[in-house]
Amino acid sequence: MIMSWLKNNNIVKYQYGEKEIFYSPIGRCYVVADSGQYEQFQANGNYKEVFEPLSSYVPLSEQRKVRAPKDYTLLTVLPNNVCNFACSYCYSAQGRNGSQITEDKLLPAIDYFFDSKESGYDRPLTISFMGGGEPLLSWELVKKGAEYALQKAHERGLRLNLRIITNGSIVDNEKIAFLKANKVEISVSFEILREIQNMQRKNYELVFSNIKTFLQEGIDVQVNSTITPHNVDKMSEMIEELHSQFPEIRNAMFEPVVAQNMFSTPAEMHTFYERYIEEFVNSRKLADEYGIGLTSFAYLRTIFPLERACPGELCITADGDFTGCYCVATDKEPLFKLTKYGTVKNGIVLFDEKQYKWLLDQNVYSKSECTDCEVKWNCGGGCFHQYRSYSEDYREEVCRFTRKFVEEIVKYKVERFMKSQVSVQAKLPILLREEMR
Repeated sequence: MIMSWLKNNNIVKYQYGEKEIFYSPIGRCYVVADSGQYEQFQANGNYKEVFEPLSSYVPLSEQRKVRAPKDYTLLTVLPNNVCNFACSYCYSAQGRNGSQITEDKLLPAIDYFFDSKESGYDRPLTISFMGGGEPLLSWELVKKGAEYALQKAHERGLRLNLRIITNGSIVDNEKIAFLKANKVEISVSFEILREIQNMQRKNYELVFSNIKTFLQEGIDVQVNSTITPHNVDKMSEMIEELHSQFPEIRNAMFEPVVAQNMFSTPAEMHTFYERYIEEFVNSRKLADEYGIGLTSFAYLRTIFPLERACPGELCITADGDFTGCYCVATDKEPLFKLTKYGTVKNGIVLFDEKQYKWLLDQNVYSKSECTDCEVKWNCGGGCFHQYRSYSEDYREEVCRFTRKFVEEIVKYKVERFMKSQVSVQAKLPILLREEMR
């Protein structure tokens, strides 16, 4: 009875020193309790007003979510498969074919993105230009697509955000003026520390200088850093450097590398993940002190419950195909036949609905290992690209990482909530709501 209520309502229990945490991923809330208080709730209804909100939520199956390409609020554009960097861990290098999208493929994709939204649509939309390659190497196409999208949004009365994810190597006055005039969000892939940037991506001085230029011109910048075995123990140092060199930057992402070949054995990957968890929590606490929002995809999944690790992508590639994973963009890549679900042909957007449905059905319900996993709603069955690329023993390490990461982040959040919202004399149990960052 006691344990079945937790399992039936998707609630996870963690020991927290002498206290207990009851975490509801779907309900997006926590209860911190003294030992025995949950049993009292089950036995005689004590603390009902505290514990019952854990099970009071809209089931994921009934929540608004992506069920068809028209439902996406994000259009990802991969303008090209060309890059001027040679990053050591690049997921897309093997698939590069030197192609660049043409207007007769890009503009119909933008038309579909807007025209598929019904009259009175009230959710903000985003178009993101990213790799594949380095998007700013195709500046005229990016600019044309952005201007066209802004005009479409204006005509339809829709809210549109523009984003560019770049390696930060290409900046000039024309680009600066356009980015400022249209309030384009900029994310720069940058390892922050000189020795790590030059080891993994090179061009430290160039990217450092260009980030400074963006900030001096009043353009907000997010820094995206890839965490590998070379910098996993330097994450707090990276936050210190970010705060020191770029105090204007308020957002950063520290994403663990997705590349099985960087680890010669599953044990090596296990050690890396253990270090990442510890260092991410430490660097997140430091980032809190500096007012920096530090995140990662794994962290975001502790905020927003899901049935699939990502909702798939409405992603138009440089060849004019639609892929459900921006990491898989050309037919040179082994997973392309699985992720491709559409194309633009003769100015018309065409979708393979059967393939699209199959792609979205790769989720927590389709994988036996997810059935009894207590953190499946924080994982959604795992990243499709990672799951399909890794061998089974490496996938098991990813699962272990997810379970441990969620537990440590839950404890970190409860600690922060307790310090900021609850007086020392507050009596337990107490209900805490999920924060949005």
